[in-house]
This record gives sequence, C-alpha cells and structure tokens, in this order.
Amino acid sequence: MSPKKSQYRTYKSDAAPFFFYIDVLPLDVSQYDIPHHVEMLKRVQSNPIMPLPLRVDRVFSGESTILIRPREPVSFLIDENLAVINPQPFIQSGIEKLLYFTEVRASREFVSSLTLENAREWWNSTKNLYGKLRSLEEDFVAFLKAYLHIMVKAKVNNEDLISAATKYCELIRDVCNQRIKEKYILVEMNEKEKLVDLYKMKEGKVYEKRFKRTRRELLYPTFVDIEVLDLEEVGYPSITSKNIQFKAKVIKYIPLLFYDDLLECMLQNLKILKDFEGKIIDPSFLIENNLIKLLDKETSNLEQYTWLKEFDEINIDLIMNTFEPTFPYDLR
Repeated sequence: MSPKKSQYRTYKSDAAPFFFYIDVLPLDVSQYDIPHHVEMLKRVQSNPIMPLPLRVDRVFSGESTILIRPREPVSFLIDENLAVINPQPFIQSGIEKLLYFTEVRASREFVSSLTLENAREWWNSTKNLYGKLRSLEEDFVAFLKAYLHIMVKAKVNNEDLISAATKYCELIRDVCNQRIKEKYILVEMNEKEKLVDLYKMKEGKVYEKRFKRTRRELLYPTFVDIEVLDLEEVGYPSITSKNIQFKAKVIKYIPLLFYDDLLECMLQNLKILKDFEGKIIDPSFLIENNLIKLLDKETSNLEQYTWLKEFDEINIDLIMNTFEPTFPYDLR
C-alpha cells in the first residue's frame, strides 16, 4: 500500500500567475543527488525556457494558475529578418520544464510522484484564464525582445555569445532592480489603470546576535488585486475589445516575487559568466526547434503568432510520458 499522499498548501485567493524567461546557461544538475532525478533533468538541460515563479505547488495539486499572455506577437527586427517567438512550442517547452521540476520537488518533499490526472487538471483549469497584468506583461515582453535583439542577433551575425549573454543578463538585472527601486507597478482594474506598491516598509521585531530582539524596518511584499477572465467564455478575439462587458473574478498575487526571483537568477548568471569557459545554450537550439522563427520582414504575417488564443495543442500526456515517476506506486 502506498503512503498517504501529502499536498502543498495552496490558497484560493492566490491567482498564481507565471510566465517564462529564456535562460542562457544549461541547468546545473550537480545539486541533485538522486540518480533518477539527475537522469530526468539531463533531458531538459539544454531547454532554456524557464517558468517563473516555479508554481510546482499548483501543478502537483491540479489547481489553476494564470499564464501571463503578451497582448501582441513578440518580435524584433534583425537586419532583413523578423525574429518572432512562436507561442505554442515556446509554452510547451516551458511547461515541460515545470512538470519535470514538479516531479523532482514533490518526490523529494512528499515521497510522492506527480500524476497525469493532476497535470491534466492543472493545465485544463489554466489554459483559458487571462489575468490583466499590465506591467508584468510589458516587462516579460521586453525580456523576450531583449533575447531576440541581443542573443539571436549575435548568433545571426556570428558574434561572441558569452559577451551577448552577459549583456542580456545585465539588461534584465537592471530592469528588475529599477522596478524594485521604484517600488510600484501599473495594474488594471475596472478598465482603469493605477499604480500600486510592490512592497511596504514597516517596523517589526527581529532577532540578532545572542537572541537579542530588536526593532527595525522590514520589507513586506504587497498582495495586489488582479482581474481574471475566462477567455473561453468571453471569446478570445474579444479580449482587445473595449466594448465587451463581462464580470471578471478578482483575486490576488505578489508581483514582487517575479522581480526578486528573476533578479536573483540574473545575479547568479552574471557571477558564473564572469569567468565562464563552458558553453552557453546556443540560440540555434530555439531556432531549430521552432520556438523562434526568422521570417522575411516584407512577407511575414504575425497574426498566427498571437498569445491570445486557445492552446489545446499543448500536449501534457506527451510530456508526462518522457519520464518515469520516481515512485512506481503513484500510477499515472
């Protein structure tokens, strides 16, 4: 008999938004000590699409998250070509990473494997949701465009990729730093835009040396309201319309997590790249696997690369079948 399955603690008021950024360094598997996990993660070591934050809690529990969706196709002009992110394979690759990390973490923390039923339930409850996240949408689009402008352009022009990777990570670091320094972001509620704080500074108690308790200013992340729409109900093309009327569900999220987590990732990358003698993930991986398309700027049609559409072609079963569960008593 299998042991009772534990669960991550989740909250109904948590919108759990997430998106992806493109990393430049291969996944470091040396921090994992279970042979099965090492073998698993080596399969996605060269996949640079990283989910942020890693909402393994919601995937493992089969509960919905909010996929951040750019409102327009993500592209950048490179000489005579138009480089564009191809949403479907891009999201598929990001979800692949997310499912792999969910299996690894769940098996380490709960001695339990991710089930196909929960993975399906998570994606089916997520794929039609849209959250109005103005600043996060704009920033993540900027990060993707930065990759196209810096990394893909360097590849096309046969420039040094390590120098390009350093420049790319510095740009993301600077944007995250600026957001945290400015302390606010732009959100949309009831068809109106407003600025909200990322965090508040409040006086609190802390323990220092010799368990001495003292008071000082502490940072408290702000919970921010987000309007969540079901695009299947209102119609995908209608999301950009100003005339359609519908009732959105309002729940909360912590925007600071995005900038704080991504800043930490970029600082770690820059530390490694400073004296790096290995190989970064070549942008050709993304081009050859159809995640990035190089189109003729004169004849390209960007409408097919919209993010505001159904993603029924995302194949959860295909991803789950690429690895064996850590614990065989958790049947798929």
